[in-house]
Amino acid sequence: MPSLKLSGLLAQSLLFLGANALPSSTRVYDNVDIWERGLDFDTDTPAILRFSELYGAPENNFDCKSDRNPVVMLHGLSANRQVDLNMLQWELNRRGYCTFSQTYGAWSLVPWIGGLRPMAESAKDIASFIKEVKEKTGAEKVDIVGHSEGGVQAIYVPMTQAGISDIVEHVVALGPAIHGAKYFGFTDLWYIGGNVTRALAKKVVDALGCPACEDMATDGAIYNDFKNAKKIAQPGNKVTVIMSTSDTLVSPDVSRVDEEGVNNVIVQDTCPDDKVGHAGLMWDKSVWRLIVNALEESNETVFECEKGLGI
Repeated sequence: MPSLKLSGLLAQSLLFLGANALPSSTRVYDNVDIWERGLDFDTDTPAILRFSELYGAPENNFDCKSDRNPVVMLHGLSANRQVDLNMLQWELNRRGYCTFSQTYGAWSLVPWIGGLRPMAESAKDIASFIKEVKEKTGAEKVDIVGHSEGGVQAIYVPMTQAGISDIVEHVVALGPAIHGAKYFGFTDLWYIGGNVTRALAKKVVDALGCPACEDMATDGAIYNDFKNAKKIAQPGNKVTVIMSTSDTLVSPDVSRVDEEGVNNVIVQDTCPDDKVGHAGLMWDKSVWRLIVNALEESNETVFECEKGLGI
């Protein structure tokens, strides 16, 4: 349970800030509703998230059977397994995939904001989870889909953690910051509760810190690991990097990996009118189409092009 000081700090931010959640189908609350519901620190997640239509991921069902590789989903910076790639996870389940996710890199005081701890530390946890998925499902290979920091980890973990590249087949990274991101306003990624949850994420970062932000910035630890690596994409891994020219947080030149075995994909090459931004990559059906194509090594029109969320 958070300290009284941090609890008060977070609750105070709810009192003064309104909500403007994205996309438009998300249910949000005005100041009075939020204050009445408050933050329930007896649970892992504040009410503003749990009441959202976009909240909630499938349970990790290790008895799930599929003729496809199980897919490990890695959320982005300041998000968690319940509010980032969770909607895509449900869709992949409907398409016959067995999917698995975890919240990594969260401080113990606020376990619902992940990806903040040092990325090398999180990489070890993710590697253990990937091994667990393989062992418990009995699969020969595992696929990874990651967004933002999760996209970085999708590439970084097989590169740095022993035994992982050998058990991974497909890697799909959405807007990964491989070559030094400039994280102005990165808490905008925590979109699910609009201004409220973005404010919460900022308060948490101010109070507890975000080593992962520094790791991915120019001259950060992870940036330098990629810069000094002889090969970023590992042999046997089929890597797809999906980027948008409308991404103002992590531009394509920061994401692309120009190596053999890597397919760098620009959303607008397939859907020219889709202006999807960084946060929208996990919701956008044009992007979902490219993800499924990468996992299935096909070019089928799984979804029609969308205009996309410019966030």
